[in-house]
Amino acid sequence: MTVFKAILLGILQGATEFLPVSSSGHLVLAQQVLGLREPELAFDILLHLGTLLAVLLFLRREIAEVLGSLFRRGPEEQDEPWGRRDLLLMAVSTVPTAVIGYAFHDAVEKGVSVREVGIAYLVLTAILLISNLRFRHKMDPERIDLREAFAIGIVQGMAVLPGLSRSGSTIALALVLGIGASRSAKYSFFISIPAILGAAALQLHIRGGSVLPPFLPSALGFLLSLVVGYIALTVVERLVTRGKLLRFAPYTFLLAVFCFYLYGQG
Repeated sequence: MTVFKAILLGILQGATEFLPVSSSGHLVLAQQVLGLREPELAFDILLHLGTLLAVLLFLRREIAEVLGSLFRRGPEEQDEPWGRRDLLLMAVSTVPTAVIGYAFHDAVEKGVSVREVGIAYLVLTAILLISNLRFRHKMDPERIDLREAFAIGIVQGMAVLPGLSRSGSTIALALVLGIGASRSAKYSFFISIPAILGAAALQLHIRGGSVLPPFLPSALGFLLSLVVGYIALTVVERLVTRGKLLRFAPYTFLLAVFCFYLYGQG
């Protein structure tokens, strides 16, 4: 693992994990264009831990509210934006994500063609374009019910396919269901915590152990995935609250076109 590759992978992981552009789709394209190989397992997990820490720092207040609610007696106050109920919602979203992710993991690991990634990017483009629509009016846009949490979990699981962004798909679905913009973004980030941990655990189980690269590349990769990931989280939340998530649609469409170009050249 060279320092340059560690820097490139750290930035790539941090930016694309939360921006609605698909980190796995970018990795496929990097492999096709730059000949960049999938990182060693230990380094890959280290990058995921960097983005996980970015989420924990970004949602530190919300997480503190959720954890604090576990030690309060009596029913939750109705005006609390985050509380123990969010743990139930997280569990409901995580179940379909885990089932779908495990079911399709082997198929994705065996290889996804660049054409299939292009199709996924077209689907993602359509998802982003409809993110400003509201198909449902909610009396309380901050409240997520169990059915909505389950549906969001299904969409999150489908993002195992390279080219389908986890954050983009889950935020867009939450928005069209009438959930508030900031709540949609932060809930998507919130349920990424078990998703990131689960993906790392699954990789460790399937691929076995490996040795970390030297200290400098490992430290740079981790720090860059953390810092860039935190910046990406901030950017996404601001764009979502301003109703501008669809600004990523032209970029994902160009990625789809590029995928089909690469497929035609092959």
